[in-house]
Parts: sequence; C-alpha cells; structure tokens
Amino acid sequence: MIIIPTGTDAPIYHWPAATVGLIVFNVLCFVFVPPRIHESYVDEEGVEIVEAPSAFERYALVLGDGLHPVQWVTHNFLHVGFGHLLGNMIFLWAFGMVVEGKLGLIRYLLVYLAIGTLHGAFMQTAFLWSSLGGLPAVGASSIIFGLLAICMIWAPHNEVQLLWIYWFGFYTNAKHFELRYTWVAAIYLAQQVLGVALSGMWGQFAGTELLHLSGALWGTVVGLAMLKLGWVDCEGWDILSVYKKDRKLAKDWKLREARLDRSKKAERAPRRHPDLDPGEDVRSVEDRSVSAVKKVRKLIDMGDFASALSAYDRSARTIPDWPQGSDMLDLIKAMHAQGGEAASLPLMRDYCRKHPGKASKMRLKLGQVLIRDREKPVGALRVLGEIPEGSLSPQLEATRRQLIRQAEGMIEEGVLELEGED
Repeated sequence: MIIIPTGTDAPIYHWPAATVGLIVFNVLCFVFVPPRIHESYVDEEGVEIVEAPSAFERYALVLGDGLHPVQWVTHNFLHVGFGHLLGNMIFLWAFGMVVEGKLGLIRYLLVYLAIGTLHGAFMQTAFLWSSLGGLPAVGASSIIFGLLAICMIWAPHNEVQLLWIYWFGFYTNAKHFELRYTWVAAIYLAQQVLGVALSGMWGQFAGTELLHLSGALWGTVVGLAMLKLGWVDCEGWDILSVYKKDRKLAKDWKLREARLDRSKKAERAPRRHPDLDPGEDVRSVEDRSVSAVKKVRKLIDMGDFASALSAYDRSARTIPDWPQGSDMLDLIKAMHAQGGEAASLPLMRDYCRKHPGKASKMRLKLGQVLIRDREKPVGALRVLGEIPEGSLSPQLEATRRQLIRQAEGMIEEGVLELEGED
C-alpha cells in the first residue's frame, strides 16, 4: 500500500520555486555524498587498516559523540537510500508548497533551515551524554514533519489530495481522497508517538520516531511564533483564528439563549422605551445622540451584537444625522475589538455611504470581511472596485489586489452568491 500526496486546495500565492530547488539539491547531495560507511581491512602483512570517515559520516548528525554545529544543517540533506530520498521528496513537495505559497522564496528557505538547525541542535544536545556510540541520523523527514505541523497551524481547514495505491497479489487499484491537514498531522504524529511507546516496551531505541517528533516540535514553535508576530497572513483561517471564531460562536449561542429566557420572562411586563435608561429624561437631539451611542456601545462591550445592531438601526431611523462619523468609527472599532467583524458589516456599509471620500481603508476592510467571513466574492469585488486609485498606501494596495485575486478565485471555484446579497 502506498499513499502519495498529489495536490492541495490551500491558497498558493507564490510558485514553489524554493521547494523545487530543495528537491534538486537533495538529489544532488545523494549523488555526490553517497551513503558510504568507512570500513577496516587487513593488508597483506596482516596489519589492520581503518579507512578515513567518509563525507557522509562527517556530515550526518551523530548522536552521543559531542556537539558538531555543522552537522545540525548538513544532515538534513543526506539520505541512506533511493527509497528514503524518494519518499521524503514527495512529501516535501506536498507540504513545502503550502508553506512557501504563504511566505515566498526567501522567508521559506529561512524557515526550512531554521527547523532543521533547531532540530539538529536539540537532538544532539539531548543525547550529548548518552551511550549511543555515535549513532548517525540523516534525512529531510524531520523538517518535513515540521512543515506538516506548520500546515496544520496555518491551514487547518484546508485539504491535501492523496492517491491511495493498494494491491492484493496481482490485483492493483488506486483511489483519490482528501484529508484536512489537521487529520494528516494527527495520523502521522500518532504513528510516531505509538512507535516510541512500543519501542520503549520492547527495550529498543525509537530513533526515527524521536527525530520526526523533534522536527514537528520545532515546526510548531516556528509556525506559532510567525503567526503571533504577524509575519504570515493566513487570512483568518489559521488554527488560532478558527479557535477564536468557534469560541465566539459558542458565546453568541449562549447570549441568544439568555435573550430568549429574558424575553419570555418580560412578555407580560410593561416595557420602557429601549433608548432610555431608567430615570433619564432626553429632551434634545444632542442628548438623544449621546445616549444612543452609549446604549449601542454598552451592548457591543457585552458582546450582544444582535441587540447592538437593533439599537443602532432604531436610533439611525429616529435621530436626525445619527451617528456622526467619529462615533460610527468608534462603534465599528469596538465591534472589531470584540471579534464582531462580520456583525459590523451594516455599520461599515453606512460609513462608506455617508463618508465616501474618507472610506478607502474601510472599503478594504469591508471587502476582506465579505470574503473571509461571509464568502461573498461578488459583493467584495464591487466594494474593492469602488476604492479610488492612489488612495491607499503601496502596502494596502497590494492587499487590495490580493483580495481581488482571492475573490475571483472563489467565483471560479463556484461559490454561489445571489446578486445584491451583500
């Protein structure tokens, strides 16, 4: 049985030139630094002759024989056989193109080398005082496990396409299927943990499994660090954002249940005007405006976006010229700070309509939310197309072009959206 990754649905913004280059470099290293171990022999006079260590032995990661920093890097490009090389290169392509697709050539190479170097230093230090007798370790698989961990962190909901080839005797068949990177990582990491556990039970050294787990560990560290530092843009689909959205959804359901309970209790009770606080006497338009802003802001801070939008809509219909531009911006920012970017769509649309000359950045944010949270590429393209030329900085203009490409890609993939739905 063989499982071969053949593609992915993850967005690829950079062609994987570095991944291809690394595959070629690994093949060249296999050709010019073959897996040869030095030997000893007895000459004609009966003297034992010991060959000098081969290049392969000098550059492999030796465990239990001190620290050798050069080996922290070099061992990642050596392989013990053609099958070892072929398997690693197939999975390097599958996972490397996703990471490089988000980072570009230079940053991807730095991440690749960082995972391999940190892994080599960690393993050689961990077994510095062991009695392994200079056991060597080679291969790109530890870095590949690190790249897999990064895929799981940066694209947990994206899928990798796999080709499953299996045979029974002379019968051979092949099937295509898809798995989320989260499941792929869980399966492979579980295999390594199980291998370590079984080896421990049998009194054996699980060197390969430990090397793979070390690579996954440092891939996780690098992936989370880049995410927290803002060095990679996962467009809100990384594992931290997804977790935050899930928590937000659970919180919204609890608030909805609480509102239903309150409404049932208040069905028979007299109700005050919703814009008035107890004891408040609103006489002027200015006082009503201030009170309405406070009311909406209080509901936003409570995380009750549905009630906040209802109060906003009611006040906008009953108070002339409400809210002012600065108040509207404050309400939008407050919603975003509470994780309510999707809920703030009506406010962002009103701001763009009332202040068209100042709304370039707001339209950019509106387009991003329509794509990321609502999957409305048609509406997003319309909003992004209304941004005047030259009104954005070069960096934000690049973001606008990237969003346009993403929306066009969603339309090509068949995302359904009714005209005017946005």
